[in-house]
Amino acid sequence: MNRLPFLQSPAPKASGSDVFDYKSWREGFLLVTLRIACVLGVGLITISFGTATNTDKILFISLYLLLLAVTFLPITYNIRAFALTLMVYAIGINSILAWGPWLDGSIFFILFVTLTGLLFDERVDVFALLISILGFAFIATLQQAGSYQFKDPNVPATNLVDWVAYGVDFTVVAGIIIVAINLFKREFAHILSQMQHSFGALTAERAQLEDRVRERTEELEAQTAQLRISTIVARTIAEIQDISELMETATRLTSEKFEYYHVGLYILDEQKRTAFLQASSSLTGKQLIGQGFRIEADRRNIFNQAVEQNRAVITSDADIYGFIRDPNFPLTRSRMTMPLAVRGSVIGLLDMHSDQLLGFNQQNAEILQTLSDLIAISFDNARLINETKNLLNQLNLGTSFETRETWAKLTTRNKPAYQYTPAGVRPVFSALRQDYSDGLKVPLILNGQTIGAIKLKRKGEFTNWSDRERGLVEKIAEQVSLALENSRLVDEAQKSALRDQMIASISTRVRETLDVESVIRTATTELRRIFDLKEAEISIGSPQADATSASKHTGSLRLRG
Repeated sequence: MNRLPFLQSPAPKASGSDVFDYKSWREGFLLVTLRIACVLGVGLITISFGTATNTDKILFISLYLLLLAVTFLPITYNIRAFALTLMVYAIGINSILAWGPWLDGSIFFILFVTLTGLLFDERVDVFALLISILGFAFIATLQQAGSYQFKDPNVPATNLVDWVAYGVDFTVVAGIIIVAINLFKREFAHILSQMQHSFGALTAERAQLEDRVRERTEELEAQTAQLRISTIVARTIAEIQDISELMETATRLTSEKFEYYHVGLYILDEQKRTAFLQASSSLTGKQLIGQGFRIEADRRNIFNQAVEQNRAVITSDADIYGFIRDPNFPLTRSRMTMPLAVRGSVIGLLDMHSDQLLGFNQQNAEILQTLSDLIAISFDNARLINETKNLLNQLNLGTSFETRETWAKLTTRNKPAYQYTPAGVRPVFSALRQDYSDGLKVPLILNGQTIGAIKLKRKGEFTNWSDRERGLVEKIAEQVSLALENSRLVDEAQKSALRDQMIASISTRVRETLDVESVIRTATTELRRIFDLKEAEISIGSPQADATSASKHTGSLRLRG
């Protein structure tokens, strides 16, 4: 159930933290109490107005107006708290003056002490207890001395014992309430202190976590940016096939994108003992390349460690004993050397220098190692492509030379040219060749070698040839060249097959008998028949047919076909 809006306590003031604030709670409690008192006060005045004296009526109305003023006027907390406790005290005094210690006077005094303990700091409630005791003690003194009589004549007579008993009871109850409130406030303050301490620890831990999250986020953003840069560099390098351009581009882009003032690329020799500087992004490095700069194997050298361990090696001048300053690069404060490895074998090194104290870390090493591997793969691919191109060039040269020799031999055995005439196609010999200086001449090219030419001449006076016609003739010339080569290859294949068939036939006939004389006779006959010879002779044994060799069963058998 929702409360009435004017009975709700105001929202606590916004602060930098959400820790419970006792002062803010006390202000809200006071304001709610005053508003409740304003509502209940109307009913109490209405009920007691008919029986109250004129003095009581004036007192009640004045106190209610004061209650309204301190409730709704913008005044300070201390004034409101003091006014509320004063009104309760005044009502308690008025009740004692009217009915003595027999009715609700003690209730208002206890309420006065309780509100003082709740609304003020320590020792103020003790002062409230004292003035309460002094107040009804003063009234008791006047009443016992006969100087004052109660307003209500029906009030029973009181003696000193009644007042003392009333004072003792009130003091005991009020004292218990004061002690209880003070213990509650102390325990509450202790709990609040622990809560504030815990909240402070949580706030500090939260701040640390936020710092860690922010640092981790920055690291991830930096790594993402470096990965993006590595991808761009790798994509650019992968498109280059010239090795020199590839190395220069790799060092330049790595230096520009990652903001390192010097990046050098070294290639190892076959023994992996000497590293030769091949590319550099800095002017000093370029000068060293011109001087043939190299680095020999050394146990203390960072290059040797990177090659042997096949991993990145990071050094900085913060390490007094491990950092070796390079006299060629005096601005270097941190340095990282990455191995260029292909299929587990180190072929080179990527040497990076930074003028920052901690320019490299493990995250940089992981990303740059990936880039170094891509550079090594691109370098190896470019090397293989160049070797393949060189091999293809050698093959093309060999094919071209073989084509030239083959067609040179072929053209010496066949008709050199053929010409179209109205009577048909006829061979043209060298002595009968005509001049086609005013016609079109297109060479027949095969494997880069000119094996012939097509010569065309128009009828009539119009002798010019358009580019389209020339292109068409060139395409026809290409097809003619291919057709001639195919024809030559088919002819060679047929001849080769015929030779193989001839050899197989002779071998079959020769193997039909095991008699030596029959074998020789058959072989001689087949050779004379195949080659259409006048005479064929097969000799066996030593060519000298003397008596000594004959006695030793050596000699020569000659059969003439």
